[in-house]
Amino acid sequence: MRVRIVMGIVTMAVLVLVSAQGQELTEQEAVRLFLTRSPSAQESRAGTAIVEARTKGWSLWPNPQAGYDHEGAGLTQISRVQQTLPINGRLRLLRRAGASAVRVAEMQSEHNLWKLGSDMRRAFYDLLLAQEREAVMRDAGSQLQEVARILRERETHGEGSRFDLLRAEREQSELQAEWVSTRALTAQARSRLASFFDGSVDPVSIRAQGDFGVRKELPSLSDLLQTALQSRQDYQAEHQQQEQFQWEERAATRLRVPDPVVSVGFKRAEGLRGIHYGPYVGFSLSVPVFDRGKTRVAELEAELRRSSYRREVLDQQIQTELIGAYEAVQLRRQAAAEYRLRFDQEGSELERIAQAAYQEGELGILELLDAYRVRRQSTLRTLEFTAAAKQAEMELERAAGKPILNPEVLP
Repeated sequence: MRVRIVMGIVTMAVLVLVSAQGQELTEQEAVRLFLTRSPSAQESRAGTAIVEARTKGWSLWPNPQAGYDHEGAGLTQISRVQQTLPINGRLRLLRRAGASAVRVAEMQSEHNLWKLGSDMRRAFYDLLLAQEREAVMRDAGSQLQEVARILRERETHGEGSRFDLLRAEREQSELQAEWVSTRALTAQARSRLASFFDGSVDPVSIRAQGDFGVRKELPSLSDLLQTALQSRQDYQAEHQQQEQFQWEERAATRLRVPDPVVSVGFKRAEGLRGIHYGPYVGFSLSVPVFDRGKTRVAELEAELRRSSYRREVLDQQIQTELIGAYEAVQLRRQAAAEYRLRFDQEGSELERIAQAAYQEGELGILELLDAYRVRRQSTLRTLEFTAAAKQAEMELERAAGKPILNPEVLP
C-alpha cells in the first residue's frame, strides 16, 4: 500500500512538472490568438466577403447583345449590337443597398466573433479554475505526505500509533483519487480552450496564465443599457438592414420607368441598282404593363416590418439579459466576498488548533485529518465562488457587447 501511495505522489509531481512546462497563454494573448488564427474567426469573416462579392453584381450594367438578321426577300442583312441604357436610377439605388448589405454582414460577423470570443474567454477561466484546483490538491498532498512521514518515523522509533499511520495513508489514497478526477477535468478544460485555436496550439500542454482579476466597480444599469444598444452589433445590424430594404424598395419602384434599348450596327440591302450599305440604328422601350415592381415593393415592405419587429425583440432581449446578468454579478460577488471573509477568519485558525491539539494528545488523527479536509474543501469552495463571480462578469460583458470591466483584453 505504501509503495502505491509513494508512486502516486511521484506521478503527481511528474505530471505537474510536465504541465508547468506547457504553452502558457494570458487572457489577452488568447484573445489575440483567437482573432488572428482561429478557423472560426476566419470563417465568420469569409461570410462578409461572400456578401460583398454577391452585391457587386446588383449594380452592374446589363450585358450588350450582338445580333444578325437575314431576310431572303430582297436580301437584307443587318449586323447589330444592342445595349440597354440603365438611366432610370435603379442601379444607383441598388449600389447603395449593396453597400448597406455589406455593412450588415460586417456587423453580423463582428457579433458572431464577439460571441465566440466570449465563449473562448469562459473556456480560458474554466481552465484557470481547473489549474487552481490542481494546485490546491497538490498542496494538500504535500501536507499529508509530511504527516505520513512524521508518523512513519514515530512508528519506527516505537513512539507512534499504527492506526494513525494507516489512517493517514488511507487519506492520501483518497486524495490521490480526487486528484485524478481533478486532472481529468483539467484535461477537458484544456481541450475545450484549444478548440478555439488552430493547430499551432497543443491541446495537451496549453496552460492559462493569470488570475481572476480585481473586482472593478459596476457601472449603473442605465449606463449599461445605453452602452449595449450602441455596442451590440446584432442590434445595429437590424437598423442597417432596414436601411438596405429601404434602398431596395426605392430601386424596385424604378421598374415603372423603362430603360431604353439602343441598337447600332451595319446594314446590307439589295436594291434596284445593286447592293447598298449603310449604318443601322434602332431604339426600343419595354412597356411596364405586367411587372411594375409592385410585388417586389410589397415583399420589401413586409421585410421592413419584420425587421422592425426583430429590433423590438432584440431591444427587449438585451434589456432582460443585462438586468439578469447585472443582478447575477452582484449576487456572485457578494457570495464570494462573504465566504472568503468567513474562510480567512476561521479556516486557518481551525487547522492550527487541530495541529496543536493533536501534538498535545488532545485530539486524534481523525480530527486532524478532518481539519485538513475542511480547509481543503473551503479553499476549493472559495475558488468556485471567485470563478463564478468572474463568469458572471463575462456574461454581463457578453450581454453588453463589449468588455466593459476588462477593456484591456482586446488587442
